[in-house]
Amino acid sequence: MYKNIIDLIEQAAGHYSDKVFSTDVFGQITYGAFREKARIAGNRIRAKLGTDASEAGYPIAIFGEKSNDLLTLMMGSVYAGAFYVVLNPEQPAERLNQILSVLDPKALIVSPDMAERVSELDFHCVTMDYSDLLEPTAESVSAAAGIDSEGYISRIPNGDTPLYGIFTSGSTGTPKCVLISHQDVVDFIGHFVTAFHFDETCVIGNQAPFDFDVSVKDIYTALFVGASLVLIPREYFSTPPRLLDYLSDHHVTNITWAVSALCIISGLKGFSYRVPTDIRRVMFSGEVMPIRQLRIWQENLPEASFVNLYGPTEITCNCMYYEIPNPYVSDHALPLGIPFTGRSIVLEDNGQVVAGPGARGEICVRGESLALGYYHNPEQTDSHFIMEHVTGKMLTNGETGELTEIPAADGPMARTYHTGDLAEIGPDGQIYFAGRKDFQIKHMGHRIELEEIEKDVEEIDGVTRCICSYHQERQRINAYFTGSIDKKELHRRLKVLLPAYMIPNRFHHVEEFRLNKNGKVDRKVLEELVEI
Repeated sequence: MYKNIIDLIEQAAGHYSDKVFSTDVFGQITYGAFREKARIAGNRIRAKLGTDASEAGYPIAIFGEKSNDLLTLMMGSVYAGAFYVVLNPEQPAERLNQILSVLDPKALIVSPDMAERVSELDFHCVTMDYSDLLEPTAESVSAAAGIDSEGYISRIPNGDTPLYGIFTSGSTGTPKCVLISHQDVVDFIGHFVTAFHFDETCVIGNQAPFDFDVSVKDIYTALFVGASLVLIPREYFSTPPRLLDYLSDHHVTNITWAVSALCIISGLKGFSYRVPTDIRRVMFSGEVMPIRQLRIWQENLPEASFVNLYGPTEITCNCMYYEIPNPYVSDHALPLGIPFTGRSIVLEDNGQVVAGPGARGEICVRGESLALGYYHNPEQTDSHFIMEHVTGKMLTNGETGELTEIPAADGPMARTYHTGDLAEIGPDGQIYFAGRKDFQIKHMGHRIELEEIEKDVEEIDGVTRCICSYHQERQRINAYFTGSIDKKELHRRLKVLLPAYMIPNRFHHVEEFRLNKNGKVDRKVLEELVEI
């Protein structure tokens, strides 16, 4: 198995040198050219940083739209011994400043068309231009050829070295950076491609932006098996015919998309225009898939397989999957299925493990590919990643899906991630998602802390207090606030503070909040509050 992601890239390029690795709207890049350009970029990054790049595992931020160039620079950063964090240009400047403050990167790599956007940020570090890193020169090509020199080997990452960071919402109002290692990805993707029989004939249609962990499966699955990657522009998802033409014309065979992206096609009757008949596998995650929309997809792709994936960013993409019968005849919600090999699942309620039909508890994950933690945030790391005894627990077996009791006895400790997600074991023995135990929600494929939205709203002049709720069926964030500000003005000001997916869908101006017996705002009755 691969020692790190550099080892993966080297072997993939060695086996599939002349094969197309990635395609965007500007062109294609082969595996061989991809490796060469990533090597060149890595050497240039190290040369520009000097002694700051002497040890593997330092952060680099990359700012730009999804493209072959962005993908190459992500891996160029890895060749330079860094871990990468992709910054979405659509994020408001205030949030980007928060992210950069937490990350404190050694360098910020910027695409030429984003230079003006970056100038708006209140953060300063070494800045590098895409073209300076990607355009080959005699010097850079010579350096790339010497990639295996003794000086380079001393900086080759090991399995525990960070590979990438992804920022998620934080309850304190500051985004959290989930840090994933080389070994985390090697282990998970190895099981992922085996479970679903990916091979070099696959053409993967990438929907997710590179700052979203769904894209991790697309990128590294392709590298693992020698598949081709097709990067779908974000704007195509606003025009289903254009999107369906793109999928069909590029003969895409596999898609792993957010539920909301799939529903754009099925909800707007896109299949009446064209059916991408090459698709043989449809996978989704991040939200509950509406059964009606699932059936539309299955009716139009009767030979395709469908998979429901579950798992937070902190466990490296996914920890459970359910292979959906085609057609799916039940009216019930989709189960979460069984864990991937190398993972174990336990449901806990108030510190006690629960099992059996009707049992309900928090989903806790053990085994391979748990994140290193939250970068520069040991308090949050310690509160979510907990060492626990594995004995006496009711665990889900990753190969059979059966519940197996481990005999109670003194035994080893296991690092366990507490997801905050609730699940319930149904009468059929399957595990079903049952909401959240805290104020985090899943909206538009993103995990969002309602407390972070509340904090940002309360910092706006004219707002006295804010409480948010989430309507699961309508997938709508509601913000209830007191104060003198007008709802339209509040919405306008939030656009410069929060990414679009975190801005409430409805604002409710109320006179006062109802309190429960403990003197806290009663969130359960928020929907009953009368708007004035």
